[in-house]
Parts: sequence; C-alpha cells; structure tokens
Amino acid sequence: MRVTADPRALADVDAIVVAVKTHATFAALAPLRDVLAPAVPIVSLQNGLDTDVEIERALGPRSALALAPTTEAALLLEPGVVQHTGRGRTMLGWVHGRDGGAWLDTFAALLQAAGLEASVVAPIEPYVWAKAIVNAAVNPLTALARVPNGELLERPELARRLFAIVREGAAVAAAAGIALPFDDPVAYATGIVRASATNRSSMLRDVERGGPTEIEAIAGALVRYARRCGVAVPETERVLDEVRDRMKA
Repeated sequence: MRVTADPRALADVDAIVVAVKTHATFAALAPLRDVLAPAVPIVSLQNGLDTDVEIERALGPRSALALAPTTEAALLLEPGVVQHTGRGRTMLGWVHGRDGGAWLDTFAALLQAAGLEASVVAPIEPYVWAKAIVNAAVNPLTALARVPNGELLERPELARRLFAIVREGAAVAAAAGIALPFDDPVAYATGIVRASATNRSSMLRDVERGGPTEIEAIAGALVRYARRCGVAVPETERVLDEVRDRMKA
C-alpha cells in the first residue's frame, strides 16, 4: 500500500473512500477540492445522517457521491493492527440525485472478493438511517456506561434506554418519509448488538482517550431532524446531553 500526505498525489485516483471520523470530514477533504476531477467517485464509509453534506461542503458538488453504511465491527488494537470483532453487511448506494454509473458494482465486487458481504442498493438513505438510529443508542450508551456492546442487553436499564432510543429514531424516520429496511426497531437493534457483542464502540474508545466523539453527527443529527418534523425524542435528547456533559468534564 502506498501512503501519502500530499493531496496532489491523489489527482489520478479511480475513487476516494472517506473513512475518517465525521467531524474530520472537511479537514480531510478540503485539500483535495482543486485536485480531484468532478467525476471521481466519492464513497463515504462514515457514521451519521449528513455526511454527504459535509463532503460536498469540502469538495463542492459531486456527480458521483455514494454512501456505504456498514455493520461490520472492528477494534483498533494499535496503529496498523485491527481486530475484526463482528461480521456484518455493507450496503452501497448513490446519494439521491447523484449517479456514478456501474462503478459502484465494481467496488462492491472488490469488497466481496475480500470476504466481506456487500450489496448495491437504491435508495441508500433508508440504510443510512437504519445505522444512524442504532448508533444513536449503542454508541453513547456504551460510552457512558463504559461497557462493550453486548452488555447493553444484559443490564435492564441500559436495555430500556436502548429500545427507547431506537423507537424514537424510527418515529423520526417515518415522519421524515424514510422507509426503514426493518419493521421492528427493537428486534433490529437487538440483532446488531448481539452480532457485535464483544465490540467496544468507537464512541466508547473516543471517551476513554479523551478525544472528540461523533455524537453530534449521530444523536445530534437525529434530534435536529426530530425537531424539524415535530417528533418528541426525550431519551435521545437525554443521551445527547449526557455525552456532551461528559466531554466537558
């Protein structure tokens, strides 16, 4: 693998895969604004509901912009060493109004050849929302309780909060006109948590090292959509405030 910190070295790449934390999107991509051709596909493997907005804020309008929510779980043990802690599925799709043609099928085939489960879907937005809804519960709750994912189902109060948040998220999605790819948010979240039971969420690791979290892009974004849609989300607001307070401490 070739590694570079020079944006000009990326002028002729086939595509850009964005895998930084959501709050680092603009800083990571802005140096490429005058380097990349407008038609170069951009694929976001990030959390949150508005990553496409941040990408285009950094790069300008893109004709081929894709989102790739994934339920694969991994743990960074040390720089350059990653443990795969939970198998999942990666969905890929062009953002509404963007279309890079068949390239996304090629990218999905590369992931499949690497042993990952990947599918191209349209529209992609329901899957982005599905992941954000689960993340809005799992990530902050594990970070606050300092526990791996599976512990959320073992402790009654954490399970109650987990289920309340995903129900609220599903209500917001319905109000926003998003047809989620599941009927029961509690059953869906339970399956994700069980599949990643030994994983320590990225937000938990962020809190442990005293770094910034993705709470605003996940729970914060869900609360903002809820307010626009007139949907009450008290448990989501509570966990959002708790993480904000924890980061100030």
